[in-house]
Amino acid sequence: MTIAVDFDGVIHKYSKGWQDGSIYDDPMPGAQDALNELMRRDAVFIHTSRDPMAVATWITNRFGITTTWEMEGARPREFWNDRARLLVTNRKLPATVYIDDRGLRFQSWEQTMAALDDTEA
Repeated sequence: MTIAVDFDGVIHKYSKGWQDGSIYDDPMPGAQDALNELMRRDAVFIHTSRDPMAVATWITNRFGITTTWEMEGARPREFWNDRARLLVTNRKLPATVYIDDRGLRFQSWEQTMAALDDTEA
């Protein structure tokens, strides 16, 4: 199984929003223990719109977790199945589950459109 985890609002508190693109905040409570447990069980990658190298460095410095990232211009990975390292990428690779603070569960287009309307109210 592969688990995808969003960075901002899930690992990084992201209390002030995007700002200037810097990673300015503390980790979310429980993020380090959760990532370690997820990696013990499954392959895990972080998806982010930020610079993958900056996120990987932040995670390694804060949590001591071995990370790797997709380099700009490198041949993109098709999947991730390494449990020993955490991949940081700006792409959503195939995964069994995506953990995201702003996710909307799709069941049908009718339900999805109604849920979107509810978030705008």
